[in-house]
Amino acid sequence: MSKTNKKSLFGRFQNLAIAKRITLIYGGIFSFSLLLLSGFFFVNTTILEQNSVRKQLETTIVNIEQFLDNGGTLTNESLKDLLDNKYVEVSVFSYSENEGFNSHVGEIPAFIKQPPQLINENNGENSVLSGLLNKDEVIEELSKTEYHIRSLKELGVNRQEFILEGPGEQKFMLLSTQYKKDGDKYQIQAFKQLNGNQDFLQSFLWKMVIADFIGIFCAFLAGRYISRRVLKPVEQIRTTAERISIEDLTQRIDLDGPDDEMKELTITFNSMIDRLEKAFHRQNQFVSDASHELRTPISVIQGYASLINRWGKSNPDVLQESIDSILGETEHMKELISNLLFLAKSDQNRMHAKRARMCLNDVAQEIVKELDLLQKDRQITYEEAEQVEINGDSDLIKQLLWIHGENALKYTTDGGKIHIKVWKDKKYAYVSVADDGMGIAKEEQSKIFDRFYREDKSRNKEISGTGLGLSIAKWIVSSHDGAILVESKRGEGATFIDRFPLWVEPEAKKGETGKNTKIK
Repeated sequence: MSKTNKKSLFGRFQNLAIAKRITLIYGGIFSFSLLLLSGFFFVNTTILEQNSVRKQLETTIVNIEQFLDNGGTLTNESLKDLLDNKYVEVSVFSYSENEGFNSHVGEIPAFIKQPPQLINENNGENSVLSGLLNKDEVIEELSKTEYHIRSLKELGVNRQEFILEGPGEQKFMLLSTQYKKDGDKYQIQAFKQLNGNQDFLQSFLWKMVIADFIGIFCAFLAGRYISRRVLKPVEQIRTTAERISIEDLTQRIDLDGPDDEMKELTITFNSMIDRLEKAFHRQNQFVSDASHELRTPISVIQGYASLINRWGKSNPDVLQESIDSILGETEHMKELISNLLFLAKSDQNRMHAKRARMCLNDVAQEIVKELDLLQKDRQITYEEAEQVEINGDSDLIKQLLWIHGENALKYTTDGGKIHIKVWKDKKYAYVSVADDGMGIAKEEQSKIFDRFYREDKSRNKEISGTGLGLSIAKWIVSSHDGAILVESKRGEGATFIDRFPLWVEPEAKKGETGKNTKIK
């Protein structure tokens, strides 16, 4: 077979469905094993038969030798009495008497006449040309008959084994040996027909062929069943995947079954759909909230534009009020769009923190100064115990603290206090922004980081905001391997604590400097 055909066959096999490949592999391996086992049994049946016949012939020869050792007189009748198996026949030729004795009745097989013809005259005495029958001479003598030698084995000194085939598909095993007793020499030949079991072998062969055919058929059926059984979870995954759409993410695969790799695949697939469902829900909520937030300023701008069109051209007060409102809403939309772009980039992993060694105290002090410029009758205080350094993006950390500070200003009434503090422990750096404003209810604290979420909008109508600040703050802290802690009670203010891993000096630079320098 050419390489092209081999590649073509292999390629066709590779392109088959997995279930068909499993069926073919399982059925092929089982069928090959069955045929190999059947062939082994058939060959060994023939070998076992020959071993059994050989043992019977050897036993017969031993019985004759023992009879001669005990001084027995050879006759045709005595030979018959020495046979253990009636199907074994024996022929003994005495060279001293120049006479043959046979246990069988009727015509002697042609191959039994060969040993006497190997005798010649030597100094007036009968003698054997050699201790063993000469194969070439035996073949030459047998060629004159209808028999031929199929195999010849030397079993030892003065002993040979012949497998002979004759007319009518007859087959014989012949054991021939030389035996000496008190100067007399004997040629003992025991044989048995092997064709007696031919019908049994043919019957056994046909039964084995039928059994193999049934076994191969059952093997492919079993392979088909096993492949379907094994791939059932995969089929469920396929059908479930076909039913899943953006409008319906509730479909899941049944987890019943053994704890195997397929169950792990099913769990992984269901987990993936869970994440997709949550992501789609968040996306839909985000689009809905963004549309709502953008609709309000657009409606306000549209309303004031209509007002200007109707009366603002001739009324300076209406014109100025409309312009101020439009500018305010435009600024609100600008802030909203900027926050939306920030979150969209973070969702797409396009926003990356440019982290480096930085001093958290310096950023906190800058925020305190900027808040102090914006505050209206509020007391802003700052506290630091020691210099605190982290591996962070100074711009993002400043944006984070600004979000907390701006929220503190919004929710703290006139005369209130805002306190910013920086400290550290053995592992982490901390910065907190605390106020004594209205506080956050405990049940609301887990929701304040959701996008567009604003606690009790009906009571906070006068407080501007997009509801995206804390979502951005959460992403900034997460990108710095940190966490946000919230401590608050309704009516008792709120404290936001940002925790970051402390700056760790790289191994290569340790020992180069005795102390850390302050970074500004």
